[in-house]
Amino acid sequence: MKQYLDSLEQIFSSAPNKHEANYRAKEVLEDMSADPHFFTSVLEKHLKTPGSLNTKHYPVVGIDIELNHLFGLVANCWIPLPDRATDVSTKAIHHHGDMLLSTVTAFGPGYEHWTFETPVVVDAASESYQVNLIEHAPHALHDVAFVDSYVAHLPFYPESLTITYALWSSKFPSTWKDRLKRVPLLQKNSARLKKLAAKANLSKQLELKVVEYFDFYPTPDGFRGIREREEFERGPNSDYLPSLFHVIQQTGNEHFAGLLREQGQKGVENPALLNQLVDKLERGEEIEGKLSPTHYGIDRANFRKQDLQAALAAQSRKIA
Repeated sequence: MKQYLDSLEQIFSSAPNKHEANYRAKEVLEDMSADPHFFTSVLEKHLKTPGSLNTKHYPVVGIDIELNHLFGLVANCWIPLPDRATDVSTKAIHHHGDMLLSTVTAFGPGYEHWTFETPVVVDAASESYQVNLIEHAPHALHDVAFVDSYVAHLPFYPESLTITYALWSSKFPSTWKDRLKRVPLLQKNSARLKKLAAKANLSKQLELKVVEYFDFYPTPDGFRGIREREEFERGPNSDYLPSLFHVIQQTGNEHFAGLLREQGQKGVENPALLNQLVDKLERGEEIEGKLSPTHYGIDRANFRKQDLQAALAAQSRKIA
């Protein structure tokens, strides 16, 4: 794992700008995605992290790999829908402000990925936006996709477990503020600090991302913006554990059963469930991933491809 992270750090330290750094990082991400030992190392580090087995559930099982003042790297493990539908969006159309994203598919079939130009407000009162499609294409195994700052994008659900490595960075040069944001205490309380900073009008000075109109959704008349980001409600740990074990099993990392049982003896929220899952892992019984009820079928977040197509068509008629 270290060799890849060292390569990325060298690239981001020496590149003249962050766009060039992402361009140079493409080859490293491709190599990383083709190396199954890399994910095994990432998984082992995660399982040994205190509290990792007590996590609340999110639609994507996220595993932090690296976070420093230059970039962040995360493994995103995408759990499919119960009916395996692949024409349903995983969340609202969204952009990430000044952040740059390079993502590579490391495991599984991948998913369909749509990108859009920066949404432009048409009518502030009705929150209507012009959202122009750039392209839609499969984000297949070992494919590296780049999403520029303020470019909106939309992943759809995969047909089966899919793992991507997401490389994040601001488009701006790194400063002391980036180092400050990596202080563990500030990371832990980032949501509360953003609210306080917004009230005190300090967000601009500290470059904290108070999210406003970063998310959009289709309607029969076009597209609408969502003023404040609506995060998915976290599901219970009893849903997270089967999803985590699904990832472990599907990636051929059953040998972590002993480590999991050992970690379970150090105090976990659901020891009985954990032991049941370890038993299944050791016996080779199939473990299905789970999405919590708060993770799909959500208004303005989960919509079908035909809804997008209808909104694009309505938007075109208005322009014509």
